[in-house]
Amino acid sequence: MPVMGRLTFWLLSLVLMFGLRGLGQTTKPTVETGYADVNQEHAAWPSPESVLGDLRSTNIDARLKALKTAGLTEQQAHEAIWSVGKVAPSKITGGAVITPDQVELMYAALGEGSDQQAVLAFEVSSQRHSYAAIAVPRGKVWERIALIDCWCKYDVELSQDALAEFVSLRPVPQPEPSGAQHYELVVHSSGGGTGIYTQYEAHFRIYRGALRQVLLFTSAFHSNDPTSPKASTVQIERRWFTTEILGSSAFGGTLVEAKGKFPADQYPEIQWTVKPLLDMHLQEVSCRQYRWDATTFRYEPLDAKMAACPVRQE
Repeated sequence: MPVMGRLTFWLLSLVLMFGLRGLGQTTKPTVETGYADVNQEHAAWPSPESVLGDLRSTNIDARLKALKTAGLTEQQAHEAIWSVGKVAPSKITGGAVITPDQVELMYAALGEGSDQQAVLAFEVSSQRHSYAAIAVPRGKVWERIALIDCWCKYDVELSQDALAEFVSLRPVPQPEPSGAQHYELVVHSSGGGTGIYTQYEAHFRIYRGALRQVLLFTSAFHSNDPTSPKASTVQIERRWFTTEILGSSAFGGTLVEAKGKFPADQYPEIQWTVKPLLDMHLQEVSCRQYRWDATTFRYEPLDAKMAACPVRQE
């Protein structure tokens, strides 16, 4: 066979080999939620307590196995080791298995029944990454149904408790209290750029064995360009979702929105990053009501905007 013919045949064989190999691979079912990624790949688990213990382990192999069990990839489970030189520029000389700084295991009924699911949350401050793995009981064993991760570097830098800022549990109103109290998994994810900060709030529940996003909104925003003239204006927005019972068998909530602004040159720069100080400048307040829709299994807005925010009676 001529040289060109052999070369063409060899290249075609490579294309077919890798092409067919690619057909056999399945991509991970990943969904973006604000600045967080939700990987809904399922995997068998031992008990959540054993994964928690291994995440805290000083044994590198045990900790690496637990990180992968939680859903991290090989790359996510390692961090780079850089050389330290006085003259030559630094370069990557190897990798080390990450060590979570905070680890928390929570149990709550996130689905429709009375079964409690596990939420294993942990934070790696060296990477400014936060993770939350969700697992459900399957008889005597467990199954991971999702991993939520966020490079929430701004919240890690600004919050005194980055893990609590990232993930929490909130009770669902129960018009007819009976059986187990149900909860929603609330996740905050943040990002931004020069002078801009945006935070999203996402609510999750478990529906038919899968993690379902039931609500998403921008919970915080502020902007101020530090390179602009001193006459620039700091713009801020805040949103809160409060749940409530709407009737004998219905519940929902109210999304409260507040906006404000102030001249940057008349206040110290610390006000741009400390939330309570920023909130002092909130002025315009409006509300939007939501109702829980059992058919779509999510919160649905009732009206574009309410004429006035409701006055709650104590």
